[in-house]
Amino acid sequence: MLACLVSRSFAASVLTGASVDTSSTLPSITTVVFSRRRPGRCARRQAQLTTHAGWIQTRKFAGAATEGLREPDGVELTSTRNQVVALLHKTLSLVPRTLSTADGAVGPESSTFWSDILERAGAELVSGSIQTPPRATIAVCGFDNWAGSNELVTGLLEDPFSTDSTYSDILRNRWNSNPSSVNIEYGNPVAVSGGLRSPSIWLQQFPHDVQLTELPDLSSLYAIRTEVDSLLSSSDVLLFVCDPVTTSLSDLVNGAKHLLNKPNTILVLTSTSASNHHHQFTSQSLSKLGCKPGHIIFVDLKRALTAITTLQTNPGSASAIDKYQTDWLGSRISAIGAAVGEIFDPKGPSDKSLLGLKQATALSQIYSALTASSQSVQGVEKEVDFVADGLDTLRSEVQQIQAKAVTEILGEPGKDGKIGKALAQGTKEMNVLLGSFTFWKMVWRVDEIGAVVSAAIQGQWCKELENQLILQTGRLEPTQRKLSASAFSLLSSSSEASLLRSAVLENRLQQLIGSPAYNLTPSTLTQPIHDRRNQLIRYTTTKLHQEAQSAVVGAFGGVLTGAGLGWWLAFGDHILSLGIGTETGTATGVGALLAVSSIRWAVGKWERAKQRWTRDAGRVGEGLSRDIQATIQRTVDDKLVIVATTACKGLEDLIGRRRDELQQLYNELQVLEAELHSCTRHPTSCRGSQTLFPANKIDIE
Repeated sequence: MLACLVSRSFAASVLTGASVDTSSTLPSITTVVFSRRRPGRCARRQAQLTTHAGWIQTRKFAGAATEGLREPDGVELTSTRNQVVALLHKTLSLVPRTLSTADGAVGPESSTFWSDILERAGAELVSGSIQTPPRATIAVCGFDNWAGSNELVTGLLEDPFSTDSTYSDILRNRWNSNPSSVNIEYGNPVAVSGGLRSPSIWLQQFPHDVQLTELPDLSSLYAIRTEVDSLLSSSDVLLFVCDPVTTSLSDLVNGAKHLLNKPNTILVLTSTSASNHHHQFTSQSLSKLGCKPGHIIFVDLKRALTAITTLQTNPGSASAIDKYQTDWLGSRISAIGAAVGEIFDPKGPSDKSLLGLKQATALSQIYSALTASSQSVQGVEKEVDFVADGLDTLRSEVQQIQAKAVTEILGEPGKDGKIGKALAQGTKEMNVLLGSFTFWKMVWRVDEIGAVVSAAIQGQWCKELENQLILQTGRLEPTQRKLSASAFSLLSSSSEASLLRSAVLENRLQQLIGSPAYNLTPSTLTQPIHDRRNQLIRYTTTKLHQEAQSAVVGAFGGVLTGAGLGWWLAFGDHILSLGIGTETGTATGVGALLAVSSIRWAVGKWERAKQRWTRDAGRVGEGLSRDIQATIQRTVDDKLVIVATTACKGLEDLIGRRRDELQQLYNELQVLEAELHSCTRHPTSCRGSQTLFPANKIDIE
């Protein structure tokens, strides 16, 4: 009896003490109550009082996450609600511009996902009143089927002091009908459609009516994953359960970061170990991974269920009660109620604090939406930077090709280059040909001079250079294909929904590729040689032919004129007649001198014509060198790199516009960040390596 009185007195002090810490109080209760270990009804009653004290004590913790949202009176509370609603509407207008609006986009990466959540939150705040507040919602979900979310809910809601198995059977068999979710509310134990009523005192320890929604683990959800994510994101408190033995922290963050990185999320790790080292390691690891849930609690579910089973099996045994207390407190499951109590604000009238809780939930949803928007904008910025880096690489490659094309095709400029050698060889061959045409040989083939020289020009002049240019043209084609493929690859490196994907630009590139001017043909680089050959044939060689004919006509004309003049002087009757005998020799000499002079003039004329042809051919060769270099550069610009340069210019314009849009979005995020900061106590940041609520403290129970 003495133990009962002492225990009741101590339990009463726990119930009324506002500053008693749960973690330090509950073990002392065990020591006082069961120091004498007297069995019987009194011991069972004290176990109930002790457990109730632990539950009720959780209500003594003011919620740090919602303390900044409470207002001292209804006017100020309404003012805060109006601010939150206005912030909701501003966030709603921003979300479609920061998140994907594509039809196939689902989940937290889509604007529809957050728009639905924010619209529901806004409707709830606007339509809800202080007289008829909505329920507080607690969602429970496991990461996978090994997490133990089912066992957690059973441990929280099971009544270890009840001897009636009806409620226990309803609670433990709640998933037998394979519902999509189980909604649990306080009431007489009965199974209802889609859930059950529970008389558990755990649901009564909070200042609000509570609806606990238990969902299947995330790994088993496929078709309804988006709906479940929406429900989890819109709940006032989320109990997210994970087994750290079967799931690494990196896998956990990769699969559920959007759910964990919230101040109203309680991460429950089902582990038998809860040393300070494990606490620190978990906190630091999650922080490095960019994830900061509101609370992290280590719970030994097996020990908690063992404690319940022990007491239900033998409720009147002092040893069973003692073991129940030891296992229950050692499992640390009561810390979950304390953590939920910190989020639920129990101070003040319940109607105001519930409205404050809903405002805190709305702010948490705004925080999550802005976080998703910030991450999306940062992702787009990284994508833009990635495309910009690829653009710089492609442009650098194009510039290198443009700078080296002439040198790689023609070699070093000057006589040692391919053009200089080809011209020297062509001049030499043509000089040999023209040298073989002496005057007397030319006389007999005077009508064939133009054809012979033209054939030599077509077949010998710069023929080796022509062959080399055809070979280089074939080598340019793979480079052309590579640059075009790089351009299209750069365009497709951004996502389908990205504004860097331009159908107009892609169509323009396709038109360039389909254009006949895009193709490289054997005559692409050799056309200047053909043009200069035609120039030599049409003008220089034609003039040479004319000069040859003129020399022959002049020679034979001179001979005939000399013969005629000699005859006339010898036999003609004129004043110059010298007389018979002396006139014949003189006349013959005069005629012969005129004939020889004519032939000499004709020979000189032919040699001068050949020299003139050689000089003209040299000037044509110089023009050919300039033409080939210009043709190569034009071919590189208009054919080889045209697709790449067009893509670079188009992407540069798109990147510039996209960066301007991103800067505008960053500015809007910063404005909303400041407004969100004004509604909360937490400093926020939407840009850079920081995240929203960077100073959000991780509480580890």
